[in-house]
Amino acid sequence: MSPNVGDLVVGRVLEVRPNGAVIALADDITGFLHISEIAEEAVNRVEDHVQEGQELVLKVIGFDRLGRPSLSLARVTPRDREAFEYHREVVQMRSALAGRSVSLPEERKAEERIEWRLARWLEEAEASLAKLKRSRSKRLSQHFYTD
Repeated sequence: MSPNVGDLVVGRVLEVRPNGAVIALADDITGFLHISEIAEEAVNRVEDHVQEGQELVLKVIGFDRLGRPSLSLARVTPRDREAFEYHREVVQMRSALAGRSVSLPEERKAEERIEWRLARWLEEAEASLAKLKRSRSKRLSQHFYTD
């Protein structure tokens, strides 16, 4: 699936060149990170900012005449990076949960039902005790027996 302009993508630096870096994206797509899009301040040497094999979160800012994505590191805000990392964690969690079995073994189900019933009984008993404690002072007063 080809990325769209404005999308955040993860890429690995394949090659560092004097004018930028060639970036490998998912699905065998390669893009280019121009030297002017590496940082907000002027960059003299690309090697000072990116190294081969480094993984980066980049923003797609356009496409060249051959249809390859033009990428920017400078336009990725900290908020974009946080949102992207959160999204990646959610996707990983969903895929991990998708592989898990949903049903519990029968003995575990019965055990949980008993625990649930016991917990409900304890809550009801505690509520009844609290009610008795509240009315205790009324029962111990003289007015209770004289009325």
